Amino acid sequence: MASLYVYRLRRESAVLVGALDEYGASFSYNAAYLGLSEITPLSLSLPLRSAQFNEAEMRPYFEGLLAEGRARAVLSSELGLAEEDWVGLLVACGRECIGDVLVLARPVEHPLGVGEYEPLDEDDLRRMFLNEPGVARENVATRLSLAGTQSKTALARDYGAASSGRWLRPVGLSASTHVLKTSHLRDLPEVEYLCMTAAKQCGMNVANVELLGYGNPVLAVERFDRDVSLADGGLTVSRRHQEDMAQALGISGGSKYAELEGGSIRRMAELLRRHGLRPASDVAGLAQMTCLNYLVGNCDAHLKNFSILHEGNDREGGALVSLAPAYDLVSTAYFPKHPRRLAMRIGGAQTIDKVTPESFRALAADLGIRDSALRRLAAPLVEGLAEGVRRAGEGEFGPVLESTPYVADDLIDTMASRVGILSEYCSGRNG
Repeated sequence: MASLYVYRLRRESAVLVGALDEYGASFSYNAAYLGLSEITPLSLSLPLRSAQFNEAEMRPYFEGLLAEGRARAVLSSELGLAEEDWVGLLVACGRECIGDVLVLARPVEHPLGVGEYEPLDEDDLRRMFLNEPGVARENVATRLSLAGTQSKTALARDYGAASSGRWLRPVGLSASTHVLKTSHLRDLPEVEYLCMTAAKQCGMNVANVELLGYGNPVLAVERFDRDVSLADGGLTVSRRHQEDMAQALGISGGSKYAELEGGSIRRMAELLRRHGLRPASDVAGLAQMTCLNYLVGNCDAHLKNFSILHEGNDREGGALVSLAPAYDLVSTAYFPKHPRRLAMRIGGAQTIDKVTPESFRALAADLGIRDSALRRLAAPLVEGLAEGVRRAGEGEFGPVLESTPYVADDLIDTMASRVGILSEYCSGRNG
């Protein structure tokens, strides 16, 4: 096998970005790509240059396009590949990655076949989400690569006048519009729906979600790295480039829980200030995401659960980014057996039960914002999150399952003590 071809795909145009060594040992940008005007890097950790990137430099970005953990094990089994064969997995599933990137074993052919979809009926969807191998088989069939540990696939939703919002399977290099997730933990899709929907009701920038029932609960998340239009009566989906914070900082997926030197939250805030199109707004968004994760009890908020969208270049040619909408907002504390250790420390606290009002004063310093500013950002969450969960559970913001109101009640109970701690901080008492 020759070197792998790395493309950026936008509508009908595929631009060759560079070549990935077939053994995963190196990556080089294509000279013609470097000669184009207004180009952006694949990753902030892979700045534009003619020199080759070695494995340690480029692997965090490329392997970061793949599933991890249990989802990777099931996908590897379906493909007959070893879990550690990340290059083989990327070749098999590199047609539909996060962002606008394609990784292919041979050059693209023209026409690209973008815009082709197959309609799915309810029986198709039930078979797909019956179990984890069913989801993995769908990903193999569509050559789909999605990062993360949950069992997920990606489909397109057609909102045309005659389609009634039917689900479609992308064909060839066509792009999806939604990520659909299920779990071996039966309540997880409902818990995530409640957390995401309540956060949006509190004014946060959050990905749109729907709760579906296809034998098992399924969460449909609208992709923020896709732009959708229905021009001329047909579905047109274009890609936007994104990467997660682990990729941007050059951190491998296996190290996503390791606290970075100086603090992981501080490092993310510094990245947004250095490269952000709207740095003050983005750091405020990061602050709210951190407070929200604390309130719902999300101990699994690691570097891969925060992303940036690439927005072009500044006047000096440096990459400009914006903080992507919040996603993967879920209460791990809802599940009694989940560890209480935080994926990223909050003001020095390593476990969620050790977080105090003083921790948030230290968090403000890590974010580089005033204590009063963090209080203002956290206050809407303290005041409205529990009520947002309750209303979401009752179906005020979209259809829910029969069990969802009961899941909402339990989630509110698990949040109560943390709401009290953050409320004390917001009041300014003891400090």
